[in-house]
Amino acid sequence: MMTSPSHNLSSNNLACDDLPCHDLPCHDLPCHYAEVEAVYSQTLGANYRTLAVTSAAPGEGKSTLAEALVKRAQAAGKKVLLVELNTFNPVLKARLDAVQKQASTVQVNESSQCQEASHKDHEAASNGDKNGTFSLNEQGYSVLAVSGNVALINQYREASLLSSAIHHWLNEFDCIVFDTASLAMLNQHNIPADTVCQMCDGAVLVVEAGKTPANLIEEGIEKLVAKQVNIVGTVINDKTNPSLLAEMIRETYKLDPWLPNLMRKLRAKLADVVMLNVAV
Repeated sequence: MMTSPSHNLSSNNLACDDLPCHDLPCHDLPCHYAEVEAVYSQTLGANYRTLAVTSAAPGEGKSTLAEALVKRAQAAGKKVLLVELNTFNPVLKARLDAVQKQASTVQVNESSQCQEASHKDHEAASNGDKNGTFSLNEQGYSVLAVSGNVALINQYREASLLSSAIHHWLNEFDCIVFDTASLAMLNQHNIPADTVCQMCDGAVLVVEAGKTPANLIEEGIEKLVAKQVNIVGTVINDKTNPSLLAEMIRETYKLDPWLPNLMRKLRAKLADVVMLNVAV
């Protein structure tokens, strides 16, 4: 669910209960989901050129949401850059390493002619090393992961230098999505999430229902407000906090060994109950 930019997280809810709860590369959130469309329409779809996706604590699904929004923007014909400034759990960096390793293997194993063609493809895919961005051709968008690059991390910790970098990127891309560290992660290896959010047109806060402590959410919002961040809304990740309908349907499966036909009919009836399908 996405909450409009009221700081008490209490208005204009948009159901978004299919977000995976952890920032893991194996989780994929299809960009055609209605929940993703709801977030997209209020951000990148509303002509936001820069958007930060952050969270109160680590592992709440922000990387998953950030990538889904990038894919949605790319599907709309936008040229998009996904910047991973999350050095705590850099899932994009792992993907880039795998892409580069695969490209290197192809170059080594193929004939010299094929190697030359592959090398050219790889150079195009990497988008040059001048700005550190890589074009994931199979995904249709570009990414920049700073994890492991101490020079870039130190550079982007400075708001003015990050602002200059964003201005440079916007000359090439229609929009930029930032996957930040969590607001609670403050150490020498991280780029402060509130600084990144401050440099963007807007920010979306991801919160995992039933897991994230309320005090962390409040502290995170206070940091964003102090930096005068445009908080577009809050996405509530309900993956580990299932709805009443989901729990009722799950319970019916326990009786399947004895009453399979009846339980199948009951599940169909439950799914048609309007009150159980209304997002709270």
